[in-house]
Amino acid sequence: MKKFLSLITGMLISMKALSAFPVNAEDWMTYGDFTYSVGDDGNITIEEYNGEDAQVVIPEKIDGKNVTAIGKCVFEDNQTITDVVLPNTVKEIDYKAFASCRNLKNINFPYELEKINLYAFTTCHSLEKINLTNVKTIGECAFQLCISLDEITVGGGVETIVDHAFHGCYDVDTLIFENGVKTIESTAALNMYSLKRIIIPASVTEIGEHALGYAYYYPNYIRIDSTIYGYKETAAYEYAVANGFSFVEIVDYGDVNGDGSVDSSDATDILKEYAALSTGRQSGFSGEQTARADIDKSGAVDSSDASRVLEYYAYSSTGGTEIPMFYFFE
Repeated sequence: MKKFLSLITGMLISMKALSAFPVNAEDWMTYGDFTYSVGDDGNITIEEYNGEDAQVVIPEKIDGKNVTAIGKCVFEDNQTITDVVLPNTVKEIDYKAFASCRNLKNINFPYELEKINLYAFTTCHSLEKINLTNVKTIGECAFQLCISLDEITVGGGVETIVDHAFHGCYDVDTLIFENGVKTIESTAALNMYSLKRIIIPASVTEIGEHALGYAYYYPNYIRIDSTIYGYKETAAYEYAVANGFSFVEIVDYGDVNGDGSVDSSDATDILKEYAALSTGRQSGFSGEQTARADIDKSGAVDSSDASRVLEYYAYSSTGGTEIPMFYFFE
């Protein structure tokens, strides 16, 4: 029944999106490999791509007018493109604009980009990195089944992370929400099987059921072994406790010995732990200490983590003020 309802919902969403296609397609014009339309505001939407290049550069202007949108289904099912360069003028990526482009590996997200509509990048199996720092709206299933992503950063301009926005991003190990995000809806990041770290700012006040750190195997939701990094007495902390996730307070990240600072003594403790593990001895760290110590996000405590701690110590000793969490996760 759930699958049937999901299918019907998907069909209704698709029909609604498709009904928004302009009726005056006969007025579209051609520029090189692109077909485009001009809106009432004088700005241009790319409507079709007619080329065969693997590397595509979207023009910033056509006939002196700004290109501000990538229209519905423009590149859908294009198996040739691998790299796309968007101009800084683009503000919106519409419904299924890059859906099922399975070989698309690299695309930039311009500073002016504000809106990524539903299903925009669904099933882009080769897409490796996305940084959504300035985006304000991300639609349902926008990055569904982007299975090659390993890290996602969502900027604070996106107040609500909607259902299934990042569903099925199997290889993501680090999910970062920046300050400004307020709501993370149910199942927003479902089936991130490799998820190890979830960074949640104090601005988040609501986290829906099974929103983070869960996989769905009909008929059950299974908790993934993830660590939540956040602040005490916040929604992040409450979600971690209620669902049995390990929790590390952001201000303690890197502070392995818990003395309130990240310095050479923490690096020494990390090296001692590394030496013990390398010679087959039992770990001397608690699970929380291990989470604090894995600075390079490799999944293991080693000399690289000690080096990063010393790097931060040198930075802070010379006046650097960024807290360890955001210094290490930049």
